[in-house]
Amino acid sequence: MSHLKAVRLAPSDPHSALRRPGRPMSARYAAPRHLTEQQLKNPLIRSAYERLSNMVSYRGRYLRRLDGVHGDRRTRREKFCAIERVAEQLLVRLDLATSVLGYIDPQNGRFVLNTQRGIAEDAGISAPALCRLLKTLDDAGYVYRRIERVRLDERDDNGLHLVRTRVLVRFTKLFWKDLGLAYVYERVQKSAKKRRDAALRDIGQQRMAELERHSLELQRREVSRQRWQAKEAREAGIDRPRKAPVQPQPETRGSTAVKAANKVQSAMDKLFASVANKAK
Repeated sequence: MSHLKAVRLAPSDPHSALRRPGRPMSARYAAPRHLTEQQLKNPLIRSAYERLSNMVSYRGRYLRRLDGVHGDRRTRREKFCAIERVAEQLLVRLDLATSVLGYIDPQNGRFVLNTQRGIAEDAGISAPALCRLLKTLDDAGYVYRRIERVRLDERDDNGLHLVRTRVLVRFTKLFWKDLGLAYVYERVQKSAKKRRDAALRDIGQQRMAELERHSLELQRREVSRQRWQAKEAREAGIDRPRKAPVQPQPETRGSTAVKAANKVQSAMDKLFASVANKAK
Protein backbone atom coordinates (compact mmCIF):
# COMPACT_ATOMS: atom_id res chain seq x y z
CA MET A 1 0.00 0.00 0.00
CA SER A 2 1.50 3.32 -1.05
CA HIS A 3 1.32 6.21 1.37
CA LEU A 4 0.67 9.74 0.20
CA LYS A 5 3.41 12.21 1.00
CA ALA A 6 2.74 15.84 1.76
CA VAL A 7 4.48 18.14 -0.68
CA ARG A 8 5.64 21.50 0.60
CA LEU A 9 5.80 24.14 -2.09
CA ALA A 10 8.33 26.93 -2.12
CA PRO A 11 6.95 30.27 -0.87
CA SER A 12 7.76 31.77 -4.28
CA ASP A 13 5.51 29.24 -6.03
CA PRO A 14 2.15 30.79 -7.03
CA HIS A 15 0.19 27.71 -5.84
CA SER A 16 1.54 28.19 -2.30
CA ALA A 17 -0.38 31.47 -2.08
CA LEU A 18 -3.71 29.65 -2.39
CA ARG A 19 -3.56 27.84 0.97
CA ARG A 20 -1.84 30.59 2.95
CA PRO A 21 -3.69 31.76 6.08
CA GLY A 22 -5.98 34.72 5.63
CA ARG A 23 -4.45 38.14 6.10
CA PRO A 24 -5.83 41.69 6.08
CA MET A 25 -6.46 43.14 2.66
CA SER A 26 -3.39 44.97 1.40
CA ALA A 27 -3.45 48.70 0.86
CA ARG A 28 -4.75 49.87 -2.49
CA TYR A 29 -3.25 52.49 -4.75
CA ALA A 30 -4.96 55.86 -4.69
CA ALA A 31 -5.43 55.77 -8.47
CA PRO A 32 -5.46 52.94 -11.03
CA ARG A 33 -2.01 51.95 -12.23
CA HIS A 34 -0.97 52.19 -15.86
CA LEU A 35 1.81 50.68 -17.91
CA THR A 36 5.03 52.58 -17.47
CA GLU A 37 7.54 53.43 -20.17
CA GLN A 38 9.87 50.77 -18.78
CA GLN A 39 7.16 48.11 -19.06
CA LEU A 40 6.27 49.17 -22.60
CA LYS A 41 9.89 48.62 -23.62
CA ASN A 42 9.27 44.91 -23.10
CA PRO A 43 8.35 43.44 -26.52
CA LEU A 44 5.80 41.03 -25.04
CA ILE A 45 3.96 43.67 -23.02
CA ARG A 46 4.05 46.21 -25.85
CA SER A 47 2.71 43.85 -28.51
CA ALA A 48 0.13 42.21 -26.22
CA TYR A 49 -1.19 45.60 -25.11
CA GLU A 50 -1.58 46.79 -28.69
CA ARG A 51 -3.49 43.67 -29.73
CA LEU A 52 -5.64 43.15 -26.64
CA SER A 53 -6.69 46.80 -26.42
CA ASN A 54 -8.01 46.54 -30.00
CA MET A 55 -9.52 43.07 -29.66
CA VAL A 56 -12.83 44.01 -31.31
CA SER A 57 -11.13 45.03 -34.54
CA TYR A 58 -8.75 42.03 -34.36
CA ARG A 59 -11.60 39.57 -33.84
CA GLY A 60 -11.12 36.54 -36.06
CA ARG A 61 -7.38 37.19 -36.39
CA TYR A 62 -6.23 36.63 -32.81
CA LEU A 63 -7.72 34.40 -30.08
CA ARG A 64 -9.91 32.63 -32.64
CA ARG A 65 -10.80 29.82 -30.20
CA LEU A 66 -12.72 32.37 -28.16
CA ASP A 67 -15.45 32.39 -30.82
CA GLY A 68 -16.01 28.63 -30.55
CA VAL A 69 -16.43 28.10 -26.81
CA HIS A 70 -20.24 27.82 -27.22
CA GLY A 71 -20.17 25.38 -30.11
CA ASP A 72 -21.94 26.58 -33.22
CA ARG A 73 -23.02 29.85 -31.58
CA ARG A 74 -20.49 32.66 -31.72
CA THR A 75 -19.35 34.42 -28.59
CA ARG A 76 -21.06 37.72 -27.88
CA ARG A 77 -19.27 40.97 -28.65
CA GLU A 78 -19.33 42.01 -24.97
CA LYS A 79 -16.55 39.50 -24.20
CA PHE A 80 -14.18 41.18 -26.63
CA CYS A 81 -15.12 44.62 -25.32
CA ALA A 82 -14.36 43.40 -21.78
CA ILE A 83 -10.92 42.19 -22.91
CA GLU A 84 -10.19 45.67 -24.27
CA ARG A 85 -11.15 47.28 -20.96
CA VAL A 86 -9.13 44.96 -18.71
CA ALA A 87 -6.11 44.51 -21.01
CA GLU A 88 -3.92 47.16 -19.37
CA GLN A 89 -4.74 46.12 -15.80
CA LEU A 90 -3.99 42.47 -16.58
CA LEU A 91 -0.63 43.30 -18.16
CA VAL A 92 0.29 45.64 -15.28
CA ARG A 93 -0.14 42.74 -12.83
CA LEU A 94 1.31 40.02 -15.05
CA ASP A 95 4.30 38.19 -13.57
CA LEU A 96 6.49 37.40 -16.58
CA ALA A 97 8.40 34.57 -14.88
CA THR A 98 5.26 32.52 -14.15
CA SER A 99 2.59 34.17 -16.38
CA VAL A 100 0.40 34.50 -13.25
CA LEU A 101 -1.46 37.57 -12.04
CA GLY A 102 0.56 38.34 -8.92
CA TYR A 103 3.91 39.48 -7.58
CA ILE A 104 6.76 38.48 -5.28
CA ASP A 105 6.81 40.16 -1.88
CA PRO A 106 10.35 41.62 -1.55
CA GLN A 107 10.22 41.36 2.25
CA ASN A 108 9.92 37.58 2.54
CA GLY A 109 10.05 36.21 -1.02
CA ARG A 110 6.46 34.95 -0.98
CA PHE A 111 4.20 35.03 -4.00
CA VAL A 112 1.07 37.15 -3.55
CA LEU A 113 -1.97 36.82 -5.81
CA ASN A 114 -3.82 39.85 -7.10
CA THR A 115 -7.51 40.05 -6.30
CA GLN A 116 -10.15 40.05 -9.02
CA ARG A 117 -11.99 42.81 -7.21
CA GLY A 118 -8.98 45.13 -7.46
CA ILE A 119 -8.52 44.36 -11.16
CA ALA A 120 -12.20 45.00 -11.86
CA GLU A 121 -12.27 48.28 -9.93
CA ASP A 122 -9.18 49.64 -11.70
CA ALA A 123 -10.48 48.49 -15.10
CA GLY A 124 -13.88 50.09 -14.57
CA ILE A 125 -15.99 46.93 -14.84
CA SER A 126 -17.87 44.87 -12.28
CA ALA A 127 -16.25 41.95 -10.50
CA PRO A 128 -18.89 39.43 -11.74
CA ALA A 129 -18.25 40.54 -15.35
CA LEU A 130 -14.51 39.94 -14.91
CA CYS A 131 -15.21 36.54 -13.34
CA ARG A 132 -17.40 35.55 -16.31
CA LEU A 133 -14.70 36.72 -18.73
CA LEU A 134 -12.04 34.61 -17.01
CA LYS A 135 -14.36 31.61 -17.07
CA THR A 136 -14.85 32.04 -20.81
CA LEU A 137 -11.09 32.28 -21.32
CA ASP A 138 -10.73 29.14 -19.19
CA ASP A 139 -13.22 27.28 -21.39
CA ALA A 140 -11.24 28.31 -24.46
CA GLY A 141 -7.99 27.01 -22.92
CA TYR A 142 -6.41 30.46 -22.72
CA VAL A 143 -6.42 30.64 -18.92
CA TYR A 144 -5.73 28.14 -16.13
CA ARG A 145 -7.68 28.86 -12.95
CA ARG A 146 -7.24 27.33 -9.51
CA ILE A 147 -9.81 28.29 -6.88
CA GLU A 148 -9.39 27.84 -3.12
CA ARG A 149 -11.63 28.99 -0.28
CA VAL A 150 -10.01 30.11 2.98
CA ARG A 151 -12.00 30.39 6.19
CA LEU A 152 -11.39 33.62 8.10
CA ASP A 153 -11.57 34.25 11.83
CA GLU A 154 -14.18 36.95 11.26
CA ARG A 155 -17.84 36.05 11.71
CA ASP A 156 -21.04 37.44 10.29
CA ASP A 157 -24.20 38.42 12.17
CA ASN A 158 -25.30 34.77 12.35
CA GLY A 159 -22.01 33.63 13.91
CA LEU A 160 -20.74 31.89 10.79
CA HIS A 161 -17.14 32.21 9.66
CA LEU A 162 -16.52 34.38 6.64
CA VAL A 163 -14.90 32.72 3.64
CA ARG A 164 -12.47 34.37 1.25
CA THR A 165 -12.12 32.96 -2.26
CA ARG A 166 -8.67 32.99 -3.81
CA VAL A 167 -8.21 32.49 -7.53
CA LEU A 168 -4.93 31.76 -9.26
CA VAL A 169 -5.04 32.95 -12.88
CA ARG A 170 -2.30 31.76 -15.23
CA PHE A 171 -2.22 32.56 -18.94
CA THR A 172 -1.37 29.42 -20.91
CA LYS A 173 1.05 29.04 -23.78
CA LEU A 174 -1.96 28.58 -26.06
CA PHE A 175 -3.07 32.12 -25.21
CA TRP A 176 0.26 33.60 -26.32
CA LYS A 177 0.35 31.33 -29.37
CA ASP A 178 -3.09 32.42 -30.62
CA LEU A 179 -2.10 36.00 -29.86
CA GLY A 180 0.83 35.56 -32.24
CA LEU A 181 3.47 36.01 -29.52
CA ALA A 182 4.60 32.44 -28.74
CA TYR A 183 8.27 32.98 -29.60
CA VAL A 184 8.43 36.36 -27.87
CA TYR A 185 6.78 34.89 -24.77
CA GLU A 186 9.32 32.06 -24.48
CA ARG A 187 12.23 34.44 -24.87
CA VAL A 188 10.87 36.97 -22.38
CA GLN A 189 9.92 34.30 -19.83
CA LYS A 190 13.39 32.75 -19.98
CA SER A 191 15.08 36.04 -19.14
CA ALA A 192 12.44 36.80 -16.48
CA LYS A 193 13.13 33.47 -14.75
CA LYS A 194 16.83 34.31 -14.57
CA ARG A 195 16.04 37.65 -12.96
CA ARG A 196 13.62 35.94 -10.56
CA ASP A 197 16.28 33.44 -9.44
CA ALA A 198 18.75 36.29 -8.83
CA ALA A 199 16.11 38.25 -6.89
CA LEU A 200 15.25 35.22 -4.72
CA ARG A 201 18.95 34.68 -3.97
CA ASP A 202 19.26 38.31 -2.87
CA ILE A 203 16.17 37.98 -0.68
CA GLY A 204 17.61 34.80 0.87
CA GLN A 205 20.92 36.51 1.60
CA GLN A 206 19.12 39.45 3.19
CA ARG A 207 17.10 37.04 5.31
CA MET A 208 20.25 35.23 6.47
CA ALA A 209 21.88 38.57 7.33
CA GLU A 210 18.81 39.54 9.39
CA LEU A 211 18.91 36.20 11.24
CA GLU A 212 22.62 36.68 11.94
CA ARG A 213 22.03 40.16 13.34
CA HIS A 214 19.19 38.83 15.47
CA SER A 215 21.39 36.02 16.84
CA LEU A 216 24.18 38.48 17.68
CA GLU A 217 21.68 40.72 19.46
CA LEU A 218 20.38 37.78 21.52
CA GLN A 219 23.95 36.80 22.43
CA ARG A 220 24.75 40.36 23.48
CA ARG A 221 21.66 40.46 25.70
CA GLU A 222 22.54 37.10 27.25
CA VAL A 223 26.10 38.24 28.07
CA SER A 224 24.77 41.48 29.53
CA ARG A 225 22.28 39.55 31.69
CA GLN A 226 24.99 37.20 32.98
CA ARG A 227 27.22 40.14 33.89
CA TRP A 228 24.36 41.82 35.73
CA GLN A 229 23.63 38.62 37.66
CA ALA A 230 27.32 38.28 38.59
CA LYS A 231 27.37 41.89 39.80
CA GLU A 232 24.27 41.33 41.94
CA ALA A 233 25.84 38.18 43.39
CA ARG A 234 29.04 40.04 44.32
CA GLU A 235 27.10 42.82 46.02
CA ALA A 236 25.07 40.26 47.97
CA GLY A 237 28.31 38.51 48.98
CA ILE A 238 29.76 41.75 50.43
CA ASP A 239 26.73 42.27 52.70
CA ARG A 240 26.75 38.65 53.96
CA PRO A 241 30.33 37.39 53.89
CA ARG A 242 30.66 33.67 53.61
CA LYS A 243 33.05 31.52 55.67
CA ALA A 244 36.12 30.72 53.68
CA PRO A 245 36.66 26.97 53.25
CA VAL A 246 39.57 25.42 55.13
CA GLN A 247 42.40 24.71 52.77
CA PRO A 248 44.20 21.40 53.46
CA GLN A 249 47.78 21.87 54.61
CA PRO A 250 50.40 20.27 52.43
CA GLU A 251 52.13 17.32 54.13
CA THR A 252 55.87 17.56 54.66
CA ARG A 253 58.35 14.74 54.58
CA GLY A 254 58.93 14.78 58.41
CA SER A 255 55.26 14.60 59.31
CA THR A 256 54.82 11.57 57.04
CA ALA A 257 57.64 9.73 58.81
CA VAL A 258 56.19 10.46 62.28
CA LYS A 259 52.77 9.11 61.23
CA ALA A 260 54.39 5.88 59.97
CA ALA A 261 56.34 5.39 63.22
CA ASN A 262 53.20 5.85 65.29
CA LYS A 263 51.38 3.22 63.24
CA VAL A 264 54.27 0.69 63.79
CA GLN A 265 54.33 1.35 67.55
CA SER A 266 50.58 0.86 67.91
CA ALA A 267 50.79 -2.41 66.00
CA MET A 268 53.62 -3.69 68.32
CA ASP A 269 51.63 -2.77 71.43
CA LYS A 270 48.62 -4.76 70.18
CA LEU A 271 50.87 -7.77 69.48
CA PHE A 272 52.48 -7.78 72.96
CA ALA A 273 49.07 -7.45 74.64
CA SER A 274 47.72 -10.47 72.79
CA VAL A 275 50.79 -12.61 73.73
CA ALA A 276 50.46 -11.72 77.40
CA ASN A 277 46.81 -12.73 77.42
CA LYS A 278 47.62 -16.15 75.96
CA ALA A 279 50.41 -16.82 78.61
CA LYS A 280 47.90 -16.33 81.42
